[in-house]
Amino acid sequence: MTIQEQIQNGESRTLEYKSELPQDSQKWIKTIIAFANGAGGKFVIGVNNKREFVGIPKSVDLFELKDTIADTIAQMCEPQVMFDITAEMVGNSQLLTVQVFPGNATPYYIKSLGKENGTFIRLGATTRNADWTTLDELTNRGRHVSYDELAYSSLAVDEADIAYLCKDFSERAKREITRKDLENLNVLTGNKKDVATNAYAILLGKHEYTSRIQCARFRGKERVDFLDKKEYEGSLCEQIDGAYKFVLNYLSMAVEINGIVHDERYELPPKAIRELIINAVIHRNYQMSSSVQVAVYDDRVEISSPGSLYGTLTLEEALHGRSSIRNITLARVLEKIDVVEGWGSGFKRIKMQCEEYGVAFPEFTEIGDMFRVNFYRPSYAKIGDKSAINAKIGDKSAINAEIGDKSAINYKERILTYLQVHTDAKSQEIALHIGLKLSRTKDYLSELAEDGKIVPNGANKNRTYSLKPN
Repeated sequence: MTIQEQIQNGESRTLEYKSELPQDSQKWIKTIIAFANGAGGKFVIGVNNKREFVGIPKSVDLFELKDTIADTIAQMCEPQVMFDITAEMVGNSQLLTVQVFPGNATPYYIKSLGKENGTFIRLGATTRNADWTTLDELTNRGRHVSYDELAYSSLAVDEADIAYLCKDFSERAKREITRKDLENLNVLTGNKKDVATNAYAILLGKHEYTSRIQCARFRGKERVDFLDKKEYEGSLCEQIDGAYKFVLNYLSMAVEINGIVHDERYELPPKAIRELIINAVIHRNYQMSSSVQVAVYDDRVEISSPGSLYGTLTLEEALHGRSSIRNITLARVLEKIDVVEGWGSGFKRIKMQCEEYGVAFPEFTEIGDMFRVNFYRPSYAKIGDKSAINAKIGDKSAINAEIGDKSAINYKERILTYLQVHTDAKSQEIALHIGLKLSRTKDYLSELAEDGKIVPNGANKNRTYSLKPN
């Protein structure tokens, strides 16, 4: 991408521009520091805030300006920041670009302000002071240590917990996982390997407030009106399982007719959804007090993870397969038990699954210190609305059904199909899935119960439905 294209895209995590070099050195040195603490970046002189190439005035000695910039960076920054300064003509405008390289001796800071007050990071297109969690993470990065392998001194290692992890991991991996495996994976630390790590606490769901995944189903497209919400705690794998099932519970099933065979599958690829949830828990910042959030809207599945992209990684690099692991121990454990297939290959698998289903690749964005994924649903129906359910599988046409139309899918069949996968489902969940008013859904449920095809369990608000056993 040319410098013109980069400028027209606006300032970002790796780009800032000024019409001239600010007189107050701290104003631009903060950005140099932030780039070094992150993925690097370009500081361009000669472009105004309207993205116009005004250039450096001919009255300015270019060589003297370059020397001033180089000397200021060397004198004000600690440790030494690596950079390069180049001049470039764009049309008739002379630009000067300071290319800052990502550092491996983080945190970088302004000497006169000290490490605590002088460390800066880049969040989107802004430069900000690093808070204590970010400063701690930068310190660990500079020591080449990941947070999850550090000791979690407030939690004692319990043999019952060890036995639980080994049993659960063995069942998932379909091979024996022993305490020795946990020691080799750095889940336990210390000279005798009897000290809990942060990974140990996270895997057990005992890592303070952050040990949970929050899930919600919202009405419409905004985070306003809750239809359902759940918090999944317990072990990390149980949290992943719970969040995954929650999402599937609110996705529609697309139906394709091939002769006399009806093929059914979810409107979004389940494997991709699970992969995205796993990525969120592996790559999130566990030093932040917020939790992973998974939300289902009428038009999308949204997964929000605390913490921006880790280290020197950019979004473009991540989408092309480059990996930078924030929590190395968690990643190793989940790979060991076959929950993930391998580092850096997740986006590739998600892309393949999207192509197979004929749906758009998810949208990935950094919002301040949060990473968010929007996975847009190819179709949706609003409860009580006469909107059509338009489904497409691959390049093949699927059923287009309009609520209330005689050509609509048989709702009773859809209910029965749903109950084959989701046992003990509530009427509200079923109504959301089939895209019908709750009152009408209850009528169909009563008819199916009278026909002896389903069984109601419980009474009133707690009533659930399941298929009648054969």
